Amino acid sequence: MRRRLYSLSLYPLVLLSASCEALQGGGSATETSYSECADAEALAAWSRAKLLVGLARDEEALPLLELVTSKCPELLRAHMAYQDAAKRLGGEHHQAMVDFYVKAPERAPGDRSPVPAYLRARLAETAYAQSNALDQILASHPTFAWGYLSRGRVNRGQGRLSEALQNYDKAIANDAGLLEARLERAQVLTELGRDEESAVEYKTYVRQTPSDSVAVREYITLLLYRLGRIDEALLYLDLLEQRGEKSLSLRMDRAAALWRANQSQAAVEIYLEILAAEPANARAALNIGLLYYEIVPQDEAAKLRFWPKARAAFELFLQGSVPIDGHEQFERSWAVPYRLRRIGELLGPSPAGAKLQDLSWPAN
Repeated sequence: MRRRLYSLSLYPLVLLSASCEALQGGGSATETSYSECADAEALAAWSRAKLLVGLARDEEALPLLELVTSKCPELLRAHMAYQDAAKRLGGEHHQAMVDFYVKAPERAPGDRSPVPAYLRARLAETAYAQSNALDQILASHPTFAWGYLSRGRVNRGQGRLSEALQNYDKAIANDAGLLEARLERAQVLTELGRDEESAVEYKTYVRQTPSDSVAVREYITLLLYRLGRIDEALLYLDLLEQRGEKSLSLRMDRAAALWRANQSQAAVEIYLEILAAEPANARAALNIGLLYYEIVPQDEAAKLRFWPKARAAFELFLQGSVPIDGHEQFERSWAVPYRLRRIGELLGPSPAGAKLQDLSWPAN
C-alpha cells in the first residue's frame, strides 16, 4: 500500500530542504517554522483536512493530510493530525503511517530538524521510551517547544505534576504561541489546587482560543465551583449559549450559577426545564429539593410554604437513576432520608405520588 501521494524516498530530502532553509547560518529553527507553510495548494488541503477531521471523517481527510505533510514537511500539526487520524482508522492506514515514520531512512547529514525524531517519539509504545527519545531531542534542540510540551505530558501521565509544570513553562518560554502548553498548565494547576494561578492561565488561553468550548467549560467549572466568581462564570455561560450550545450540563451550570447568585427561583425554573427534558436527571431534582429545604426558607412560615416542594423533589430524587458518585450515594443513603423525616415532623405524612408539577415555585 502506498502511504502517500509522494515517494517515501523523497521525504528526507524534502525535509532537509525545508529545515536547512530555516537553519540558514547555523542557528536553530524558530518555533514559527513548525507552524508555517508557504505552499498554496497545501494550505488549502490543510484547511479542508482540519474541517473533515472535526467532522470525524478521517478517511476523507487522510489523503489531504498526506499531501500537506509532503509539501510542508515541517508543519508539525499536519503530521500529528495525520498520525492521529491513521491511528483512529486502524488497520492498513495505521500500519502504513507507522512504517512511514518509524522505518523512514535516517536524516541526511546536515539536516538538523527535530521534526522526524519527534514524530517517531510520538509513536513510542511506552512512556519510558518516549521520555528517553524526548530527552535526546531536547539535548540537541534545547529550544524545541513541542519537545517540552510532550515531556510535560509524559510527566503528567506519571503523576509527576511539578515536573510537568516545569516543562510546560519551558514550552511557553520557547514558543508563546503553543497554546496547548498553556491550557495543560492550567489543568495541572487545578489538579494541584492552585486555583487562582490556574484561572490566570485559563483566561489567557480562552481569550486566544475562544472557540475551544471544552476549555471554556473547564474554566466555567473552575470559576463557578472552586473560586465562586459567579459573574465571570455567567459571562462565559452567555458566550457558549450565544453560540447555540444548549446541552443539559450547560443548563445545570447556569442553574448552579443563579443559585450562587441568590436567584433561587430562576435556578429552580431551569432545573425544572432540565427535568422536563430528562426526567431521570436525579441531580436536578436533588438541587431543587436543597433550594426549597435549606436555601430559601428563613423562618417557620417559609418552611410551611417551601418544604412541601422540597419533599416532592427529594422523593423524585430517590425514585431516580442509580447514584453516579459518592455524593449522590451519601444523599440517598442518609442525608435525604434524614431531611424527609424532619419535613414529616413538621408537615405530617407525605401525599403519595410526587410529580414534576409539584416542584414548581409556590405562588405568593
